[in-house]
Amino acid sequence: MQKTILIPIDFRVASLNTLKFALESSTGEPHKVILIYAEFLDDSITELLFYRPESKIASKITPEFKNAMEVLRNRFEYQIADLEIKLFHNRSRRGLRRFVENHQVDAIYIPKTYRLKMPKKAFDLVTIIRQTFSDFQEIDWPQDLGNASEKDHLQYLFNQ
Repeated sequence: MQKTILIPIDFRVASLNTLKFALESSTGEPHKVILIYAEFLDDSITELLFYRPESKIASKITPEFKNAMEVLRNRFEYQIADLEIKLFHNRSRRGLRRFVENHQVDAIYIPKTYRLKMPKKAFDLVTIIRQTFSDFQEIDWPQDLGNASEKDHLQYLFNQ
C-alpha cells in the first residue's frame, strides 16, 4: 500500500537528506512524497491575480537541487511512486492540519539538527510541525560538511 510522506524543504540540496534517510529507513514499499516549502503570500493585488504556484516553484529550483532530486528518484526508483513540491502559505497550526488531512499524509519527517535556511519571504515549517503534531519523525544525519557548497552537498547525497 502506498504511503504519503511529507518533508519540509528550503530548496537547498542538504534539505533533501531528510528524504534520503527517511526512504533508507522505510520498508521498501512505494511512497508518494510531498516536499513542502512555506512562504508568505504576496499581498499585492497584481501578484495575487497572476499567482501560479508552478512558476513560483520553478523559480526556486536550482540546477543542483534538480540534480539532487533526480539522484534520489533514480536511487529510490521503486520507493518513490510520486514526488511533488507544494507551496504552503499559512502559518497557523489549523491550516497545516488541514493540509495534512487533505493530502492524506501518513508520515511527516523533519530534520533533527539541520536548520532550514529560509529566505526573507519564507518561514520555517519545522517549528509549526513540532507544535502541531506529536507523531512526526525526526531524521538526523552527519553534518560534517559545514559551510560546503551545493555541489559538495550533491556529492554527499550521491555517495552516501
